[in-house]
Amino acid sequence: MMRSSLLATFFLVACGGGGDGGGGVDGGADAPAATTVMVVDPCPATPDATVITEDSSFAYMPAATTITQGQVVKFVTSSSHDVKPSGSKPSDPGLVVGFNKTACLRFTQTGTFNFVCSIHGFAGTIQVN
Repeated sequence: MMRSSLLATFFLVACGGGGDGGGGVDGGADAPAATTVMVVDPCPATPDATVITEDSSFAYMPAATTITQGQVVKFVTSSSHDVKPSGSKPSDPGLVVGFNKTACLRFTQTGTFNFVCSIHGFAGTIQVN
């Protein structure tokens, strides 16, 4: 039981949750529940898809990715680009990767997940079938 409590605490801390860290999304009453799950380090040796940014490129590569429900996407950001959910009603508040980070996210629900670089505004999409 103690181990599961520690893991739950780890996920809450790792995924943000208020404060001024800028990593979380305001979880108001209308905010959808997160349907992406952070995969514990290290990322799988062969993720199902990879989305990267580079300092010289103002785009996600690739900009659109299609996966199957339950698969893992590896996000690799640069020092000047991040990943945040986009839209007035974000598709998933768990879709957050900070600057200069590598994170693997498992998508547990089908749907279209839109994200954006919070600084530059370029966008990307994960389609989960």
